[in-house]
Amino acid sequence: MSHKLGQNRRLLITTIVTLLIWGHIAWDYFHGGIPTHYLFHDANMPGIPNWLGGIVLPFFTYFLLYRMHKRIDSPNSKENVQQVVLSFLASALIAISISICFMNEIDVIDYIMVALFILAFFKPLYKAEYLLGWVLGSSFTFGAIIPIGFGSLICLLFFLFYKVGSGLGSLLKAKN
Repeated sequence: MSHKLGQNRRLLITTIVTLLIWGHIAWDYFHGGIPTHYLFHDANMPGIPNWLGGIVLPFFTYFLLYRMHKRIDSPNSKENVQQVVLSFLASALIAISISICFMNEIDVIDYIMVALFILAFFKPLYKAEYLLGWVLGSSFTFGAIIPIGFGSLICLLFFLFYKVGSGLGSLLKAKN
């Protein structure tokens, strides 16, 4: 086994994410206080402070990196690190785009999400690199906990959509 995403790389990436999230929390603390995010953007709902994401995000990052490692470094894997990195970057860019649209009140988020759900029928958007890209790309705007929860639910839906799409595709191939 080549250990393309071995223990040292996973720890390095997790350390970088940890330093970035706690750096962001420290910046917030010294510049007006640590923000609290609310479910559904409703102040009547329970608040989730950003420091909680600083505790959870490193463990979540390491867990997803471990899942990627197990998949990529398996002997019969057809994937390589470059594909995983590109998938991660694409997901992070989409999450950043959604975050920018949300902060600037641009009403295209619904269209982006519909496009993702349509794409989920054809591409396995439920994989760990997509979820990690989503969480890291949107945690600056929404904290870490809300993207982890929302992203996990969306990944479950993407998994179901992909399996339905694959099933319909194989059914159509068998018919021809």
